[in-house]
Amino acid sequence: MTKHYTLLIFIIVSSIILTACNQQLRKQEEAIEENKEVEVKEQISLNGVFLNTTWGEVTQKLAEEYENETGVSVNIELVGRDMIFQKLALSIAGNANYDLFNVDYNWVPELVSTNSLLPLETYIEKNKVDTEGFLPRALALTQWNGENGGYGEGGNIYGLPQTIHPHILWYRSDLFEDEKLKSEFKAIYGYDLSPPKKMQQFRDIAKFFNGKMVNGKKIYGWAGQASEGFGNVHTWLTFVYSNGGDVIDWNKMTSSLSTPEVIEATKTWIDLLQFSPPGINDYTFSEVSADAAEGNVAMAIHWSWAADKVDDRAYSNTVGQWEFVQTPAMKSSVPHLAGWSIVIPRTSKYPEEAFKFMVWLESKQNDVRQAQMGGGDPVRLSSYLVPTLKQLKVEGTDVNKFRRYEAVNEAMKTAKARPFFPQEEQWESVVTGYLHDAQLGKMSLKKH
Repeated sequence: MTKHYTLLIFIIVSSIILTACNQQLRKQEEAIEENKEVEVKEQISLNGVFLNTTWGEVTQKLAEEYENETGVSVNIELVGRDMIFQKLALSIAGNANYDLFNVDYNWVPELVSTNSLLPLETYIEKNKVDTEGFLPRALALTQWNGENGGYGEGGNIYGLPQTIHPHILWYRSDLFEDEKLKSEFKAIYGYDLSPPKKMQQFRDIAKFFNGKMVNGKKIYGWAGQASEGFGNVHTWLTFVYSNGGDVIDWNKMTSSLSTPEVIEATKTWIDLLQFSPPGINDYTFSEVSADAAEGNVAMAIHWSWAADKVDDRAYSNTVGQWEFVQTPAMKSSVPHLAGWSIVIPRTSKYPEEAFKFMVWLESKQNDVRQAQMGGGDPVRLSSYLVPTLKQLKVEGTDVNKFRRYEAVNEAMKTAKARPFFPQEEQWESVVTGYLHDAQLGKMSLKKH
């Protein structure tokens, strides 16, 4: 009996030990599984390519915060415009590993037509993202319905807008408010000097200021991008659109450049260049911004976000002197719209995580923060009403830093994109040469 009792005790003890061991083993296995999940999450690393400009730099900074909040790292490369397209092509071909791209909006139809971008409707619905808070014309930069010329006509959403910068009219308030200049202008033209609403007024004012000596400095009437290689196309489009013209007949897919509206707009554009600084036909974005900052011109037709530059004391001699209104109308004010969006390539390894970062970056709070940090003009209507931005002052002055926002908000009600079709960039590369020849008087407008 003693032997049986001892055996029974041994069996019970062994069973207890075995059960304890099994429980411990299960706990260890569960811990290992939990650690694996943590490790997987920690290993998620998104790679993005953004334009090497203010909003790209801001994205880099905010990405660090996102990693602290979520554990997901977002590595942002800042490169030039052409390099973005090259890296996106490599990614689509499977020769690079990227999850996010910052794109110029005119690429969207081309990239969609080659099946390069991830449509986002499923992600938007799953994550309950409210897209109605975006400015309609900003969101439209990320949409395409597959139809040539389909900007603003709805369609699938392939990204989220990050920044917009429509053309607005810049004018020197110190010159326009000068009593001597006001009297002189009225004596010549018979009406008060004020920011021009019509194109004829714009011409009168440009002519009036062109070559004038002000405080010992010679100034010119106005400046705008006019260089061959897209710059001239971008400014010229504001004239075409404002005259009720378009550059392509979308029903026939034929050129509209010989229509009366386009011919008149082109003649007006070229005529006005005579009231610009010498060398205007080679002016890029940089020269227009530099002339404004130096006080060399009385007006400019320029992108809205560039206004930050003329309020930077390290760069500008005209801090606080510029004000902003709508571009002058021929028939109506329809400024050319530019903007940059964020898209996900179809080859992303982490599309869900990439989408979450994109939504976080373009949230209401971060749309405002990007503007505060100098990242460009907001893409949400609510941002233009936020006191934080409306009341922010230019450093060392009592001038509102974002005083252009009223003009930007108005511009976004009528602004029009570049021709919205897959071959847009090729179209620009052809048209820019013809425009340049016309600007130099080498081509008759009646023949083309």
